[in-house]
Amino acid sequence: MKKSFFLKLSALTLLAVVAATGCKKTPKNITPIHGRATQVGDQRPAQPPIVPDTTPAGPVTPLSPGLTNSTPSTGISTTPIQPTVPPTRNPEADPSQPPVELRGNMVVDRSAFAGNTINFDYDKSVVRASEIGKLQSVIAALKAAPQNQLEIEGHCDERGTEEYNRALGERRALAIRAQIIKSGIAPNRISTISFGEDKPAALGHDEAAWAKNRRGDLILLKPKN
Repeated sequence: MKKSFFLKLSALTLLAVVAATGCKKTPKNITPIHGRATQVGDQRPAQPPIVPDTTPAGPVTPLSPGLTNSTPSTGISTTPIQPTVPPTRNPEADPSQPPVELRGNMVVDRSAFAGNTINFDYDKSVVRASEIGKLQSVIAALKAAPQNQLEIEGHCDERGTEEYNRALGERRALAIRAQIIKSGIAPNRISTISFGEDKPAALGHDEAAWAKNRRGDLILLKPKN
């Protein structure tokens, strides 16, 4: 009886030991987790998270000049923004004077020969003998300053068609040019242009106004420098 009891007790003890030992086996097919232990029951602390490196991989391209960066430690340019200064007028310039007129690299001077305007008869392009004397001072000025040039503007009164007056103004300018060239001025120093009836000197509609509008204006051109 006692023997049977001890046998049963021994069997129960053996079963308990086998059951306890079997629970300590490592489970299969466990997916490893980055930074964590892969064994069941492993009490090692988890690995600290990986902090990404924020250091630039190469040279940093600076911002365009004039921009400001609030974090100069990154290597970006910290040039301050330069204030814009508005242009100032030359204090010596006379504000009442008109702006300078140019023909290429030549300065236009309309006042130099303002008193030498050549007037023409109605529908004519021949320089009258009484008008030739006005050209003498122009020729003398051109000979004294070989660097200067001359522009001749041909004009007409309002009578006639626009096309006809444009052609007539050109013939008048060329007639004045021919008279100046006869005095020894090089042809390449004299240019002509016709405005026809577009730029009248007088705005009236009578013979007094028309006589002033049938004309040739002489414009002095001087080098800019």
